[in-house]
Amino acid sequence: MIRFASIFVLTLVAALIANPAQAHPKTDVITLINGDHITGEIKELFSGILKLGTDSMGTLSIEWEDVVAVESAYRYEVRSSDGSRFYGTVAMESDMASILTVRHYGGTRELAPLDIVELRPVAKEFKDRIDIYLSTTAAYNKASDITTWEFNTTIGYEDEKSRNQLTGRSTNTNTGGDLKQSAKVDLSRRVWTDRSQLYRTLHANYESSDELQLDYRVTTGIGWGRYFKDTNRHRLSSEAGLQVLTERSTSGAEQQSVEGFLTASYNLWRFSTPELDLALEGSLYPSLTESGRMRGDTNARLRWEIVADLYLDFTAWATYDNQNEGDSSIDYGLSTGVGWEY
Repeated sequence: MIRFASIFVLTLVAALIANPAQAHPKTDVITLINGDHITGEIKELFSGILKLGTDSMGTLSIEWEDVVAVESAYRYEVRSSDGSRFYGTVAMESDMASILTVRHYGGTRELAPLDIVELRPVAKEFKDRIDIYLSTTAAYNKASDITTWEFNTTIGYEDEKSRNQLTGRSTNTNTGGDLKQSAKVDLSRRVWTDRSQLYRTLHANYESSDELQLDYRVTTGIGWGRYFKDTNRHRLSSEAGLQVLTERSTSGAEQQSVEGFLTASYNLWRFSTPELDLALEGSLYPSLTESGRMRGDTNARLRWEIVADLYLDFTAWATYDNQNEGDSSIDYGLSTGVGWEY
């Protein structure tokens, strides 16, 4: 039974593997629209904000529209709004209308500033490609004798061919000694295709819920996904395919089935003050082998950065099954807490 401890161990192992990356020397030069030159290390460009590490001022967040020139001798991954990805050196000259030139193995590509969704240094080692986000919350009400706590984690790994992500959630509610738990772990892999907006998707899922009288549910699936909108402000994507389901209720009844899946995801970023990161996702699972059965789940996350890498986190989730054996067909949770990003 995968519960909080298992999710925590997975996260801890990843965090230990992902010790601080070996950054390249701070020799990149950024020229601003007012003529200032800043020397440092380009950490990333995302959501219209260029993060530049410096020796004396820490990490600076610079509005991308204020940058007129970039000089760097290092290789980067550049992702454009049409979904294309390029790996190579980059340069931007102030007398070239701030056009970013990417020199890669296939030739040269020129991109307008607003066409650039993401730019980040190419990490050669596995540990340098890992991104980790953790959040937790706890509450106690003496009058009702209710204690609740929740733990969420997201671990991502991206290379030239794919994006891999592990997400985990564990929720525990103790009411007068009656403990109810739910947990969910998702492992997904997006493989980029020759067509920039399309990708192949593979996933595996584990879920348990005392409220739904679900001992465990294990799902594996494969399908296709598409980016309908992907800019430096927001992203809209959808996935569809087939999956195999194995589950057991708390009464001991086991069954297997095949179902389809349809998922829609929306992300919104705003890195000007106050910084905002919103993620919404909803999925439907119509059964192909059980007549009339429909499952679904939704997830929502909203977070603001309080200080560097520390966030105020709001999370909501719900799981639905119209043929659940228990008294309730829906399980849900809402939590607020703090999060930390590696």
